[in-house]
Amino acid sequence: MSSLRELRSSGKAVPDLWAVYADYQTAGRGAGTNTWHSTRDANILTSICFDTGLAAADQFVFNLWFATSTRIFLAQYVPEVLIKWPNDMYVRDHKLAGDLTEHSVSGNRLDYTVAGIGINVNEEHFPDNIPHPTSLLLETGQHFEVETLLDEYLNVLQERRPLLSTEHEANLREEYLSHLYRLNEPHPYLINGQQIDGIIRDIDRFGRLVLEMPDGKRETYGFKEVGYCF
Repeated sequence: MSSLRELRSSGKAVPDLWAVYADYQTAGRGAGTNTWHSTRDANILTSICFDTGLAAADQFVFNLWFATSTRIFLAQYVPEVLIKWPNDMYVRDHKLAGDLTEHSVSGNRLDYTVAGIGINVNEEHFPDNIPHPTSLLLETGQHFEVETLLDEYLNVLQERRPLLSTEHEANLREEYLSHLYRLNEPHPYLINGQQIDGIIRDIDRFGRLVLEMPDGKRETYGFKEVGYCF
């Protein structure tokens, strides 16, 4: 992601949907303190630059679009894949892919967005400190050509690029919610260090998770304010 940000911040022109791909990662970074592991030539590791044209206040529209587009690509191979709020791809209780999105804001608009994504493709063995991982290989029993998959993924993003606008926000939100991991299911969550049973009911327009608490009251939580229990 840093190379794309450096190019844009230096004033050099970077086309919309310009992608940088790595075949190896020793210290991958996820959201917050999360890490990402990858064996050489085994997975999709790419960062993509977007000129979204969105207002800063509408930046979660990008997340809706990017997550649903990624799910559509992965569902070709693992139909049961779901979106784990806010930006991971899960198969049952195992993580198949995750993204880290960074927006550059200029005034009240997004100047550009860089989305880095890691998709576990042919990974068979994971370090013990990687929680709940899986891969396309483990789910399907099939080895894949990583560069071919990357081309297919970028084609899906290109085909769905016209949907990246507030005009399509309602449809993107409906699509996101219809494939949201644990939606309307009772599960325990970690909130302020305390395990509380809750039910995911919605996502608000700023991308915050809406949880129904045991007393029936609904509370909203931002990223890192609530943790999933497994």
